[in-house]
Amino acid sequence: MKNSGSKRRTVSKSKFKIIFYCWLVYGFFYLNRLNLSPVIPLIMLDLDISHARIGLIGALFYIFYTMVQLPAGYLSDLFGARKIIFAGGLISAFSNLLFSFGNGLWHLAFFQSLNGLGQGCGFSPIIKIINQHFSFSQRGRVLGLVMTSTAVFNVAAFLIAGYIGHTYGWRTVFWSAPLVFIPILILFKRGINTPPSIETTSNADGTDSNSLKSIKKKFFVRKDKQIFSRKMCFLGLGFFCLCYITYSNLIWLPSFLFESYDISLVQAGFLAALYPLSGLISRPLGGYISDVVFKGKRKQTVMIGLFAILVSTLLLSQIEDFNINIYIIIIIGFFDNLIGPLFFAWMLDLVPYNHSGSGAGALQLFGHTGTILSIYFSGIAVDAFHSYRPFFMILSAISILGIVSIWLISESEEKSL
Repeated sequence: MKNSGSKRRTVSKSKFKIIFYCWLVYGFFYLNRLNLSPVIPLIMLDLDISHARIGLIGALFYIFYTMVQLPAGYLSDLFGARKIIFAGGLISAFSNLLFSFGNGLWHLAFFQSLNGLGQGCGFSPIIKIINQHFSFSQRGRVLGLVMTSTAVFNVAAFLIAGYIGHTYGWRTVFWSAPLVFIPILILFKRGINTPPSIETTSNADGTDSNSLKSIKKKFFVRKDKQIFSRKMCFLGLGFFCLCYITYSNLIWLPSFLFESYDISLVQAGFLAALYPLSGLISRPLGGYISDVVFKGKRKQTVMIGLFAILVSTLLLSQIEDFNINIYIIIIIGFFDNLIGPLFFAWMLDLVPYNHSGSGAGALQLFGHTGTILSIYFSGIAVDAFHSYRPFFMILSAISILGIVSIWLISESEEKSL
């Protein structure tokens, strides 16, 4: 009995270490992804680059980030998640370093695009690691905990990059972050162990998790129909809608507050940061509700979250009171963060165990297509109507589309263990 208790404690400690390393490394991916926005004014002033050209650089990042999602997931299935995360992190780090030497648009655009390729190798392989080490009854909570790193490092990236850029110049931002990132990557690669042998099979397809040969025989887009099943396509459409809402708000909320109310840009940025910061509470809570309250069901929680976003965005389009709108923004951010990780927990319930990396890549591909469109069309909506009211009404319409897509998914009892 003593040995059994000791073993349970060892397993628990081992799994906590996996959560910590995944949390840490993905946070540092964010530090090397979001360091551009805070220093945009400094780059524009130094290199005499227009808003439109800076926007092109940001759009190219997300285009390449989205393009690599499916290949990155497939490669993590083929060669292992740790290797892909490590390689992608190195690409991102060196892209940031070389970005710091830029003196013109195309130099900056090229290395930011390359940074997008490296950054795209972070999330899907992390989902695979979580799938390898945790059962379906734990995935929602684990994903919620790991994804709190985005809330912490989102704010940290803005504060650190803003301070370093203001104090030492914008170029310092892009070589200081990678110098810290590379040791973290090495620590991560050495700290994450191979997956436990108790989870080597998938109830979804009954194949061995080490069946590398069977994976190699098929092109990644066609290797398993369950990756692009009807349920996965509807789930992808729902995630597309959520990403459209998320990035529309992350990009435009500071401008909305600054232009609509008599506050400074610094105040607007701080208040807008409450949107991602709400994830510190809501992301673990969403996992708990899904895993414990609804006993592993994802649909109910996601539907509640999308409906809350629908009502809140409608209210935001109609109410002008500053204090009320701040509370509404926090509510939208709370429910956005509550349901975000659950899309990936649900995906892991739908796809074969061996193809969890590819499944995450496919879901990311759906979602960040919405990200790219949100960057473009949200700005068009504000310019066309000279008001943010239609902007928030469009988000309400997107919420309805997301609700319909999720409602069309029948959630079965079978899980990919």
